[in-house]
Amino acid sequence: MYRSISADQYRAHLGFPANYKVDAMLCYGTLYEQRVLSQLKEAIQNLGLEAEINELPHEFLRFAKELKIGDKTIWFAIGYGGAWLSEYLHWACLFGSKKNILLGSCGGLKPGIMQGDFIVPTNSFSEESSAKIYNRESNIHSPNAGLSERITKALKEDGSKVWNGPMVTCQAMIGETLDDVKKWTRDGYFGVEMEASTVFAVSQHFNVPSAASLYVGDNLVEEHNNMSEEYAAEADTRKQNQVKQIKMGLVELLS
Repeated sequence: MYRSISADQYRAHLGFPANYKVDAMLCYGTLYEQRVLSQLKEAIQNLGLEAEINELPHEFLRFAKELKIGDKTIWFAIGYGGAWLSEYLHWACLFGSKKNILLGSCGGLKPGIMQGDFIVPTNSFSEESSAKIYNRESNIHSPNAGLSERITKALKEDGSKVWNGPMVTCQAMIGETLDDVKKWTRDGYFGVEMEASTVFAVSQHFNVPSAASLYVGDNLVEEHNNMSEEYAAEADTRKQNQVKQIKMGLVELLS
């Protein structure tokens, strides 16, 4: 029922002007809103950009910000899992988004992938409802190949180690078992995270190119997780990666 509501109807309901448009959307998978907003501001400053960061007009949109950079309007949405992120993506696509990029972290599933490496997914397997309802034909959700290639190139040129391969999207991290992790590794998945399938499925439904850049925060098959002693010691590396990928995402969306 809600899918049949038009862009104009949603603009009016959410408090936007009748001609309001979104040029692109940058999603960040995390629950640490203030930390990531601080890193967004650092990335904008490092790039030498003049940017306005505005609140969106409806309370339901409180987890997203509007970036005004030059003649571009970019939504910066923070989500932990796919539920409200799918709705923000739906509206951004209705309002004209031409590219959607997901940033965030993931758990490594492939031996040899190190903390601080990046994974740019070739696809993501998911049974999550926020992806399934947009792609009812398959549990595998794919990004745009050209956009993924550009993201990979940009990260490598910035000195990062980048892996390209399939991912798993699981929105119930604490429910994961060791058997789940071992099976995902046997099945050839490179990492697990919480939002990629949603971003790919919603974007593909609207024929909007999408891609993801995910830095490896821990490697589950090598017994390195966010409760390990070394995880706390790696906080600075994680911050550097967060700022790096926000800069990369902004440059791509402004190009």
